[in-house]
Amino acid sequence: MVKRLEEVLDLNVVHTRHRGHAEQLARRGAEKRFDVVLSLGGDGTVNEVVNGILADGRTAGEAPVFAPIPGGSTNVFARALGLPWDRRKAVGAIAEALAEGRTRTVSLGRAVDEKEDRLFTFCAGLGWDASVIRRVETYRRNGRNFGAHYARAVMAELNEHGVEGESVEIGLPSGETDSSTGMVVVQNCAPWTYLGTLPVNLNARASFNAGLDVLILRKLGLTAAARTAASLLVGREGPDGKHAVTHHDLSGIVLRASLPQAFQLDGDYLGERTELELTSVPGALRVAR
Repeated sequence: MVKRLEEVLDLNVVHTRHRGHAEQLARRGAEKRFDVVLSLGGDGTVNEVVNGILADGRTAGEAPVFAPIPGGSTNVFARALGLPWDRRKAVGAIAEALAEGRTRTVSLGRAVDEKEDRLFTFCAGLGWDASVIRRVETYRRNGRNFGAHYARAVMAELNEHGVEGESVEIGLPSGETDSSTGMVVVQNCAPWTYLGTLPVNLNARASFNAGLDVLILRKLGLTAAARTAASLLVGREGPDGKHAVTHHDLSGIVLRASLPQAFQLDGDYLGERTELELTSVPGALRVAR
């Protein structure tokens, strides 16, 4: 892979040593005015690199072009861009795009609260899905089979806590409000995730060329949870049921929970939150296409 990239780039390879290191390296590359920054890793690494190259308020035109090489278990962002899951094929596609100077600009999301201000590439979630991801992260330390870990985490969460959490109020750009005791998931692109080769859609219309899409599960009892899971796993464009509400192409939303809720960003559990502002950032990032 290195040899193929060296055909089109003056390549400098650096290995990360700890969580957050990729963000530091990407920020340094942007400060040194590198033309291109690549990553080899999963969606957590991608999130760090994107936040690094766009630190200090850099625009898409000021920041390096980004090229994510799939190296994780799911690689949602890279696959949503149309890159092959196979990393060697992805490197070939990236090298070809860089040689021909082909880039595209995509939107991102931004999550802001009292603790941090962070960009995300494909999704953010508050509530039940983030609680499941918290469990998945503990299981994945012993292996890479995301699908098996996810199914195990879902069952464990159901057995221990059920499916309903505390009340979350959702403020929409129109001034209207909604509420949920299940989960709220915000997407910047589709699909929401993959189980192996199977795309799982919550908002199939979500796009890098539009604002944010949101799924609100107002209530998620056991029967509704089973129905929702089944509708997703058979490839439907979103969950069924009267308690599932979606909104398309939003400039932003505000989430307020009655008690701290699990929070995930790009598939990484980031602790608990009670209030979040999520906004769309159009044309935020240039990627090799």
